[in-house]
Amino acid sequence: MSFMKTVAGLALSFSVLLAADSSPYAESFEVDQVIDLSAMTPEDVYRFDPDYLWIEPGDSIRFLNSTGNHTVTSIEGIWPEGAEHVNIEHKAKADVVFEKPGLYGFRCKVHGRHGMYALVVVGSPEPNINSIEYTKVSKLGRRIFKKLFEKMEKDMAARSN
Repeated sequence: MSFMKTVAGLALSFSVLLAADSSPYAESFEVDQVIDLSAMTPEDVYRFDPDYLWIEPGDSIRFLNSTGNHTVTSIEGIWPEGAEHVNIEHKAKADVVFEKPGLYGFRCKVHGRHGMYALVVVGSPEPNINSIEYTKVSKLGRRIFKKLFEKMEKDMAARSN
């Protein structure tokens, strides 16, 4: 069975558990954009920290340090249908509220070539897990998203226990 089919099957079974465990209180998270010149690989030099979050509909993320050359940009193909796209530039902080369930892929327009990508799961990956497209993602980005999807798969397994 392919990796994506396994993830899709887990997502479907997890969505039932998620519906019974949702909270009426919205939470706020922070994602920083980091340049770590002591890092050993390019994808560790330029990164979102954290690069993976699982949040609930109505929760928000405060993106920090979208200044200079850093941006927070939604990735076409890794975005739920009908969800408003994100394009944050030249802001020390910007808050984004996520209402629609699904998978949200982000990149820095400038540092995406160095692996600056992030994945946010809102509620359940089910709405767009089977329609993920990497047409706007580099080869390095695809490798990073593979790792991010592996994090999601582990998180799904832990949440279903």
